[in-house]
Amino acid sequence: VPHRRGCPSAAFVDLSAAYDTVQHRLLIKKLFDLTAAAKLCNIIRCLLSNRMFHVTLNNKKSRWFHQNNGLPQGSVLAPLLFNVYTNDQPLPEGCSRFIYADDLAITTQQHTFPEVESTLERGLSDMSAYYLENHLRPNPGKTQICSFHLKNREAKRELNVTWDGIGLENHQHPVYLGVTLDRTLSYQECRRCWTIGVGAAGWMA
Repeated sequence: VPHRRGCPSAAFVDLSAAYDTVQHRLLIKKLFDLTAAAKLCNIIRCLLSNRMFHVTLNNKKSRWFHQNNGLPQGSVLAPLLFNVYTNDQPLPEGCSRFIYADDLAITTQQHTFPEVESTLERGLSDMSAYYLENHLRPNPGKTQICSFHLKNREAKRELNVTWDGIGLENHQHPVYLGVTLDRTLSYQECRRCWTIGVGAAGWMA
């Protein structure tokens, strides 16, 4: 919630090819640790095993390749299985998080912008170790940060946060789970985008 005195802020974490980097053996182990359901684990193991693909280009087909890792793209189970895979990720000190599958937002509320910056940097650094251990690839170049507050004098104030040596992009209107956010959380930008979308759909009809 925006506050005139505090500095609520968020980092919207991007993972490169998140579903494709899931390790099957590690996923099954985590699923069993959560459920102790051997039959369920065997079903999921069979679902993910012996997946093959080939590429067709100009009516020519490549040889078949085995898909040894990753989750089936478009499968209704893929987001759930990714939640299982990342269920044990740490919660950085001084932060909260909002997560659905590979859409992760790490938030913090501190008294000053420098405190926000140091908290987010520490939190993202902690996440790097987890991602490395679990074969996931964070993408600082596409990770965005934003502050949510009612301090109009600080409206153009940008956060200075680096992750793995890369400065994160400040974005005035980040999109999370399809919702366009803004500094004051008034959702004016979201309504504007919705109005444009409805108008375009009506014009195309």
